[in-house]
Amino acid sequence: MKNHAKKAVMKLSIFVPLAIIIMTIFSMQLMGIPPLGNLLLPGNGVWKVPGELPTAERLNVPGLRGEVNIIRDDWGVPHIYAEYEEDLFFAQGYCHAQDRLFQMDMWRRQVKGGLSEILGESMLSGDKIALARGMLDSAIKTDQLLRKMYANGTLDYFSSFERYVDGINLYIESLNGFKPLEYHLTDFKPTKWTSIDSLCLVQEMARQMSWSYHDLERYVTLQSLNYTYYNELFGEPLPYQIPIVPDYGDYPQSPMKAGIDLKINPTLKSEVLNLLESIQEIESEKFLIENQKDQIIGSNNWVVNGTLSNTGAPILCNDMHLVWLMPGVWYEQHLRAEDTGFHVYGFNIPGLPGVAVGHNERVGWGFTNTGYDVIDWYYYNKDGPNNYIYDGVSTPYTQKTYNIKVKDQEPITFVVNYTVHGPVFSDFVDYGLSSSLGDIVLAPKWTAHGYFFNILGGEGFVRASNRAEFDEGSKYWTLLAQNIVYADVDGNIAIRPTGKVPIRDDSRIPPGHFGNGTLPYNGSNGEGEWIGYIPFEELPNSLNPSQKYLASANQIVAGPEYKKYFLQDGYADGYRARRINELLSKAVDGSVSIDTMKNIQNDVNSTAARAFVPELIEVIHDYYGSTIPTKINNVLTVLENWGFIMDKDEGAPTIYRKWRDIFQDLTFEDESTLYEINIRSRLVVLEYLMKENETSHWFNDVSTPEDETRDDIMMQALNATIDWLEDFYDSEDPTTWRWGDLHKLYFTSLTQLDFLSKGPYEADGEGYTINPSGVNIDNGVGYARGGASERLIIDFSNLNNSLSVIPSGQRGLSNSKHYSDQLEQLFLKGKYHYQYFTNTAYNFPTSALESKLFFFPTGG
Repeated sequence: MKNHAKKAVMKLSIFVPLAIIIMTIFSMQLMGIPPLGNLLLPGNGVWKVPGELPTAERLNVPGLRGEVNIIRDDWGVPHIYAEYEEDLFFAQGYCHAQDRLFQMDMWRRQVKGGLSEILGESMLSGDKIALARGMLDSAIKTDQLLRKMYANGTLDYFSSFERYVDGINLYIESLNGFKPLEYHLTDFKPTKWTSIDSLCLVQEMARQMSWSYHDLERYVTLQSLNYTYYNELFGEPLPYQIPIVPDYGDYPQSPMKAGIDLKINPTLKSEVLNLLESIQEIESEKFLIENQKDQIIGSNNWVVNGTLSNTGAPILCNDMHLVWLMPGVWYEQHLRAEDTGFHVYGFNIPGLPGVAVGHNERVGWGFTNTGYDVIDWYYYNKDGPNNYIYDGVSTPYTQKTYNIKVKDQEPITFVVNYTVHGPVFSDFVDYGLSSSLGDIVLAPKWTAHGYFFNILGGEGFVRASNRAEFDEGSKYWTLLAQNIVYADVDGNIAIRPTGKVPIRDDSRIPPGHFGNGTLPYNGSNGEGEWIGYIPFEELPNSLNPSQKYLASANQIVAGPEYKKYFLQDGYADGYRARRINELLSKAVDGSVSIDTMKNIQNDVNSTAARAFVPELIEVIHDYYGSTIPTKINNVLTVLENWGFIMDKDEGAPTIYRKWRDIFQDLTFEDESTLYEINIRSRLVVLEYLMKENETSHWFNDVSTPEDETRDDIMMQALNATIDWLEDFYDSEDPTTWRWGDLHKLYFTSLTQLDFLSKGPYEADGEGYTINPSGVNIDNGVGYARGGASERLIIDFSNLNNSLSVIPSGQRGLSNSKHYSDQLEQLFLKGKYHYQYFTNTAYNFPTSALESKLFFFPTGG
C-alpha cells in the first residue's frame, strides 16, 4: 500500500528523557505559543505539574457546615457524599477544577474573548467574533438577574451555585505554583473563577448547538438555482423521515414544492458568500472548540418501556455527538447529600454545577439536539456612518466597547455596532478581514442574546420525582433546545423536544420568500419581527406511546399533523433514526436487555449503504448483462457478499463510501455554483432521486453534449472509484481495500499538540451509522474527530446496573492514568463501566475504590 497515511502521532510522557522532550516540544507549533525557555528549568515547568491523587487525603476547609467524603473509583470518577447539600456542590466544584481546570479555563476564554491574552495577536480576530456574538453580555445579564432573584427570595438555588464556584477557587488557591502541563506550555496562570464564567459555558454550548449561517447559505444557494431546482434539493420535509414524536402522523416520501422565484440583489449574494467564507475560516482556525459539521451529525437517544424490556422496567439510552477532545467534553460524577436527600449520577460540562444528563433515584433523561430555528439574519440599508434604515426609519446604532488584552502588547479597543436585532457582522475590516458589504448592514437575532435559565432547568431535572415535576423543570430549559427523552421507575416513558422557539411575523415578506426565518429578512422593510415564543405546552411531545418505545437521532421532530408553528430549519438525513427504529420496532415483548442496548449504541450497520448499494448492484447487472468486465465483476462480488457492516477489515465499506462520494459529486458538481455551499449534507435527496427519478436533470452532466441518466453517472462513479482505490492501495484486489486504512479516529488535545492527543485508531463505522465517525476521504485517509461524546444506559429495574463511558478519561492531566483510560480500555472496545449508584461511602466496593478525599470543617 502507498504511503498516504498521516505521520504517526508521537506519544510522549513528561517523564521521558529531557532531550526527547526538548526536541518534540520545541519543534511543534503551539497555537502561537512563544518559546518555552522555562519549561524544563528545575523548580518550574514539568517539575510543578500535579500528579496522581493520594490514596487518602484530609483537608480542613473554612466555611463547611459538615463533613464531605469523596471516593474516586477505579476510573477516577468522584462519588461525593456530603452531610449538607451546599457542601456537596462545593466539593463538586473542587473536583471539577482538580481534574479539568485547563479545559474550563479555555472554554470560558473562548466565550469571553480572552484567547489573545494568553496566545497573542494571532487569536484576535476569533476573540472579536466571540465578543460580537454577545455571549458574554448575555451571561452577565443572566447572572445579574439570578442574583436579584436570590436577593428577593425567589431563587434559593443560587447559594449552591455560589458554593460550587467557591470550591473551584479553593483548588485554584491551593495550587501553590503547581498547575497542569498545558499552563506551563502556554505560560499563564489560572485566575479566579466566577459564576459568570460558568454561565459562559452554557453560552459556548449554545454556540455549538444553535449558532448558524443557514439563512445566509440558503440565500446564496437559492440565487444559484431556480425555485423549483432549489426545492428539489432543500424542500421540506426531506424524504424518508421518521418523526421523533410519533403522535402527529407520517410524511409522504416526496419533498418537492413548487413556487415562484425570489428576486434578490445578486451583488448581495456575492458579498454574503464572501462573509460566510471569511468568518467560517476564522472560526475553524481561531476557535479551540469547533464542531466539524461535515463529520459530527448529531446525537442519539431512545427508551423502551417495561413491556419491551426483559426487566419489566424502562431502559433509557443516550449518546450525545460532539467534537472529540482530550480531555473529553463531559465529566462524570455521583452526588449525594444527606440533609435534602439529593442523589444523582450523570454527566456535566466541567465548570457547571449539578448534572446535565443522567438520573436520580426515580427519573432519568438524555439529550439530542432539536435543530430548532433560533437565529435569524437581517439586512438593512446604511444611512451614513452612524445610522441604518429600520422599518423605513433612519435609526442610530447602539454600541458596546470592549478592551481585549493581547499578550506582549497594549490592549485593543473593539467597538461593536448593534441594530435593534443584534450585533453587526458586516463590518469586515473590524474583524481583521479585508472587505465589507458596502451599503448593506447584516446582523443576527439569536435566542442566546437574552436571559437564559438552563441552570434552573437542570436543577429541576435532578430533583424531579415524576413526569409532572420534570416538565416543570423543562420549562426553564430555554437555551440549547433539546429532544429530551425521559423514563421513570413508575414505568413511564416520554419525549419532549424542548426549548425557546421564536414566532415570526411574516406579513411583510415579499413573494417567493419562504418565511419562518429560513432566509434573511429585510430589516429596512420591517420584515420578520419576533412576536413571541411557542408556548411550552404547545411544543410536540409524547407520553407512553402505543409503539412502546421512543427514539430521536436529530431527525424531523413531528409529523404533518403538527401545523401551528414552524420548528426546525435543519435536521439529519435520518439514516441513524431508520436503524434505531428498525431495531426497536422489531423487538418482541420482553426481549430488550442491557446487552441489547450496548449492541445498538455500538451498531455500525449502515442504512445509508443499504439504501445505495443494492441499487448499484442492480445497475451493474442491467448495464453489462452477462459480460461484466473483470475489474467491475470483482467489485460486484465483494458488494454482493456484504451485509452493510462498516467493518474496518473489509473492502466493501471502502468501495461503497468512495463510490458514494463520487456519485454525489458527479450528480451535482457540474452545476458548480451549488458547491459554493456544501451539498453533501443532503445525501438523502440523492437517495430519493436515485430511487424515484432515474431521468432527473440532476444526473445529466451539463458540461457534455450527451444526455446522461442515473445509470450513466452511477457507472462513471464506479469506474472512477476503482481507479482511485487501485492507486491508493496499489492493488487491483478489492478484498485488500481495507476500510480501516482510510477510516481512522483522532482525539485532539485542546492545545492541538499531537503528543497530548490520542490516535489515530482504525475503526468501524461511518458518519451515518448509529455509532458515528464521519470522515472526509477526498484526498486520502480521513480522520474522524467527533462522534459519541458519552454513552449512558439507565436500567430502571436496578439503577446499580446502569452503565456509562466517555471517550477520554476523567482527568485532564496528561500525566494521569485517567487521562485516556476510558477511551483506550472501554470506549474503543464498545465497553462500559458501572456507576455504583446505590453504594454509599460506607459500603463502596473496596475492589473499585482508588482514593479518598475527606473535607472537614475548620477545626474538625
